[in-house]
Amino acid sequence: MRIAISVCLSFLFIGGCGNNGNDDEIVARVGNAVMKRDEMMRRMAWEGTPALREYEFLDRWKNRELVYQEAKRLKLDKSEDLRWELELVEREYLVQKLLERHFAENIEITDEEIETFYERNKDIFQVDIEEVRALHILTKTRERANLALQEIRAGKAFEKVAEEYSVGIFREQQGDMGFFRREDVIPEIARQAFNLAEGRVSQVIQSGHGFHIIKVIKKRAQGDYKELPEVRNEIIQQLMINEERNAYFDLIVRLQDKTNVYIRTPQDGVGTDTLSTEQDL
Repeated sequence: MRIAISVCLSFLFIGGCGNNGNDDEIVARVGNAVMKRDEMMRRMAWEGTPALREYEFLDRWKNRELVYQEAKRLKLDKSEDLRWELELVEREYLVQKLLERHFAENIEITDEEIETFYERNKDIFQVDIEEVRALHILTKTRERANLALQEIRAGKAFEKVAEEYSVGIFREQQGDMGFFRREDVIPEIARQAFNLAEGRVSQVIQSGHGFHIIKVIKKRAQGDYKELPEVRNEIIQQLMINEERNAYFDLIVRLQDKTNVYIRTPQDGVGTDTLSTEQDL
């Protein structure tokens, strides 16, 4: 089988393929299969693929299309297993969509429920070992770190300085490291973080990773409780699990009440099936 592959490289630019005919919408072709720009953009949006990664998207599509066409050539699409598999996928998809709608219409987690759960289950939010929450700036050179420290001492917010001077994720998170234990961080950071008082800023710290500045925001000793805002999402997830379970069984009961249900099960101790229940619920 001869498969011709033609990928229009100009999809990297706004103007498309630069062809005034109908093919100017086509950005890739594998045999008789084509991918047009509008379809590509819809699929990328559905997948959450950034617009700048068009080439990666088309390369993946091309590879899968090649394999798909080969499977069709071998008539794998004619198998009974495929029909059952597609039926199962359709059923699972529809069930999931119905449950999502049912949960959205019937479940609402209130602030009062969250606060009640927190107060009744405070023990599970107890700190079992000393923790520190700190802000962190990491630079590649001491000069950059010194400049950052000068701005902090001059009164500029640590978070703003982190955005300007830090590298990596610490820039994106405004330096927030969250809570951590001694063993969670490198020794150079641990020594400073667990010795500084709340609200204090360290000197420039050198390590094998670069140059650091930290500010201690809060300390928690063993036996302290995590605050509600910190565990709020965790509580919501637990409440959602409980509410979804209840909503699911409520839905089952409601559907049974308006549906003729028949179940045949083996009688205890007997190897053959006998009629055990028949309900017109």
